[in-house]
Amino acid sequence: MSATSSKMGRPTIFSEELAAEIIERLAGGEPLKKICDDEHMPAYVTVLRWQQRHEDFGSLSARAKMDGTHALADECLAISDDPGLDPADKRVRIDTRIRLIGKWNSKFYGDKVAIGGDADAPPIRTTTQLDVSNLSLDELDVLSAALGKAVGKD
Repeated sequence: MSATSSKMGRPTIFSEELAAEIIERLAGGEPLKKICDDEHMPAYVTVLRWQQRHEDFGSLSARAKMDGTHALADECLAISDDPGLDPADKRVRIDTRIRLIGKWNSKFYGDKVAIGGDADAPPIRTTTQLDVSNLSLDELDVLSAALGKAVGKD
């Protein structure tokens, strides 16, 4: 496989070498758009096509992007510790990275609370008090049977 097309310019033909560089740079936290801005790299849309057409590259680049969120989190610490940066600039830089990594890797950095069924988080138990005083005896029997099934008492 050739790294470039027969014409001069940006590469359009998939190559393992370019794919490896893209994956390495994604894992380092570099955004795909910035990677593709380099002259020796294919255009952004070309890489998106490669991700669809080459299953291994698609899954490896997705994993690399997830890994890159950790590098971006490390950048947040470096930015916050930099005494030379204006506090307002720090806030914008850090907030931008935090928002992105929270979306790109929500399982690790997201603000979501698991409601149950997640192996990494125990189910959340809640208690709700219901007013059943207006239910008929038949309705109470149905409710009792349903609650018995819900807690495993068939």
